[in-house]
Amino acid sequence: MIVVGISGVARSGKNLLCDLLMQNLYIEGYTSKQFALASDLKNDCDEFLYKMCDLNVWTDLTEDKTQFREFLVWYGSLKRKQTNGRYWIEKLDRRISTYEGDVAFVTDVRYDSYEKDEVHWIKEERQGLLIHLKRFTRDDSNSLQFTKPANQHEYSNDGSLYTNADINITWETVKDPKKNDIIIDVVNDTTKKIIEKIKNPY
Repeated sequence: MIVVGISGVARSGKNLLCDLLMQNLYIEGYTSKQFALASDLKNDCDEFLYKMCDLNVWTDLTEDKTQFREFLVWYGSLKRKQTNGRYWIEKLDRRISTYEGDVAFVTDVRYDSYEKDEVHWIKEERQGLLIHLKRFTRDDSNSLQFTKPANQHEYSNDGSLYTNADINITWETVKDPKKNDIIIDVVNDTTKKIIEKIKNPY
């Protein structure tokens, strides 16, 4: 089993890329599953937010998410500071260790601040692959407008994630990604690299 981390600022298409890669791998006969470091963060905060604030941490409603987003960022950062970045990594690593498929995708790799942070965990400890995504739109003059970091954490870490990535993908926001030839080619090429890593993990 190999671990593939996907990084990039919010709204760059990390979950979309994971979905497309998982479909390709399934067609090629490989099993895969999506994991997220933030799942454990939400589990930790679930009971408190529900009991004390009457909020559902698993909601898809943007207006509800905005009410507790800063709290999640604060708590997540606190646990990282207390453990040199390892708290969420260790929790997810235990979950991934029980998975018996071919590829574990981690779709929210965000940090490379500490010596043994998320990048180190994926590339060194797990001998996995790190993918970095950049997404852009075109304005009226056909100039590229890249999706900007959503907060200071993204701004501080995105450059290092890009530099350390094994695969860098820059793609355009399109109406139907599954029917866009350029995106199909990018996903097919990335799938080949992942399969090569499955066959030659070290």
